[in-house]
Amino acid sequence: MKILWFFILLLIISCQKENVYYYSDNHPIKDSTVIRFVEREMQTLKIDSKEKNLKIFTTLDSISYKNNLDSIRAKILEKALSYNLKQEDKKAFNDWFREKIIVVDNKTGKTIHFYSSFKNAKFDRYDANIGSLRKFIRLGTFLAENSASEIPQNYLFNYGYQTVSSNSLTINEKEAKFLSQFNLKNLKKEGYFYNNISFLKAAEIFQTLNSGTLREPFVINKILDKNKPVYIQHSGSRKIFSEESAEKIKKHLQYYKEHSFGIFKNELKDTQSLILFGTNLDQCLILDDGKFTYLIYNFRGIVTDIQKKKVKEIPFQWVKKSGILYYNAIRK
Repeated sequence: MKILWFFILLLIISCQKENVYYYSDNHPIKDSTVIRFVEREMQTLKIDSKEKNLKIFTTLDSISYKNNLDSIRAKILEKALSYNLKQEDKKAFNDWFREKIIVVDNKTGKTIHFYSSFKNAKFDRYDANIGSLRKFIRLGTFLAENSASEIPQNYLFNYGYQTVSSNSLTINEKEAKFLSQFNLKNLKKEGYFYNNISFLKAAEIFQTLNSGTLREPFVINKILDKNKPVYIQHSGSRKIFSEESAEKIKKHLQYYKEHSFGIFKNELKDTQSLILFGTNLDQCLILDDGKFTYLIYNFRGIVTDIQKKKVKEIPFQWVKKSGILYYNAIRK
């Protein structure tokens, strides 16, 4: 009898359905990296992805740019070999050089594309440090409070080997208030570098400073449980900056683009503005072409020996260029 009950229980378990994830064209999502991305967004909505029999309909498209991205990855390796990598480091490059790409529609807030080469969940990155975004955030803080604020034209441009005082790294009350509009609360005010934000949140802040309007990016359209809706997306927007402030921000971003990426000017296609930020081992490049915002993340540290903790880096200038290559390859 016990054996019979065991087989009945096994049958029930085997018949239990798993959650089904869909692209915007209703094709089921099979890519584990995309599913992880969607599940992270479910966590922010406080929806348990372990709950079975859910149907999750996303804003993502099912277009694959893999061939384009693989060809760029090959170019990066070839260039890296001429700098500091050796032929025997090829495997380390393939194991450790990783990228993420997120594309958001500026008008609707829909996240229409996501790509990640982080196949191993253990090493995946979901957020970015905001330390090197502090000038960008402060620009928004100044102009949101007072559109008449006078800010040097080269304010966003970072000169090489610039010394930064410890006081300039702290988050003051006005900056914390500005960031709270993006649902960024309980920040560690002792320093920007103690705080990380999700890639989508970084794109949201960039979009807001570009357009003057806050519109939160989203990935999930609706979730059904046995064909009954448990979540339906309701998108909205609100004005953050006056027209005068928005115009000043555009001019500062244009100056940043021309001076930080002047050497790559001919390779930047249909780009209205961009910002680059990150740490020693990873970089985020966010670009806006007027219609879409593109976030391109690269982990540029190549671990050649885990035991001896040996790391080689893809050169900074080449990482800047690789972001542009990725952007041009997946531009909508």
